[in-house]
Amino acid sequence: FGDALRNAALPLLAASLTDRPLLVAAVTACGYLPWIVFGLLGGAVADRVDQRRAMWTVDALRGLLVAAFAVVVALGHASIGLLIALAFTLTTLQTLFDNASTALLPALVDRDALGSANARLMTGQRIAGGLMGGPLVPLLLVAGAAVPFVADAATFLVAAALVASLRITAPER
Repeated sequence: FGDALRNAALPLLAASLTDRPLLVAAVTACGYLPWIVFGLLGGAVADRVDQRRAMWTVDALRGLLVAAFAVVVALGHASIGLLIALAFTLTTLQTLFDNASTALLPALVDRDALGSANARLMTGQRIAGGLMGGPLVPLLLVAGAAVPFVADAATFLVAAALVASLRITAPER
């Protein structure tokens, strides 16, 4: 949900900071480029570390980064360079988080329920992101340019706490 808020709000904020379409496109592109560059590496790392710990650490870090960015936006100090760096950094961290979440799923559900659990996970991501998050951004922006980022930071921090609270036995490495 928070990713959808941020992914819709970043280019809108970029468009308010510049009238150069290439720079606005760069902000959006940097939200996808890390998957091409680091996607496989994120998967390799996720297979070799404690996935639960990696997930909550990544989400706590992303929550703090987005919260700091929300403060920068609220103070009127946002820049295109900062938006590009934020988009790239958050998506780079997402490559580890998403790969770890996929690798952790078999430790959370029985083997017979794995297909159903994976389908529910993907469906939940699409509904929260595609159907709920994006359409709320204009309403949140009315309250202030920083509000979607505050909400995104909150979702990261709540997710980090929820993942950290999982009590599972780590799989054999």
